[in-house]
Amino acid sequence: MFENTALEDGANRVREALGSIEDELQRVQKDLKRRRTRVEKRLDTRRKQLEKRFTAQRRDLEKRAKKLRTRIEKNPTVKRLESTRKDARKQFSQRVQDLLETLSIASKSDVQRIDRKISQLNRKLREMEETAS
Repeated sequence: MFENTALEDGANRVREALGSIEDELQRVQKDLKRRRTRVEKRLDTRRKQLEKRFTAQRRDLEKRAKKLRTRIEKNPTVKRLESTRKDARKQFSQRVQDLLETLSIASKSDVQRIDRKISQLNRKLREMEETAS
């Protein structure tokens, strides 16, 4: 009988400890959930602040870059360089065109024009073959 009472007593203690552990576990889970929520809110707030700051900085940099570009484009030296570049491009194109003509080589535009003509002739030939059939 003493053994049964001791066993029952031990079993009751285990049940109480188990219940206590479950209560403690639920308390810890609630605490962790609260902490997680607070941390997530802080992170979200901080992220929004950073996005706002970086957006403002980006706008400021874009504005400054636009002003700088405008100043550079208005610079007489840059204008002269741009003009010289355009002239050099025209001269180079003309020289290449002259060389192609001298060597009797068709330019890209000539080849494209000829290709379009051949395509038109092929279409007309197909049409004529279809009507002849």
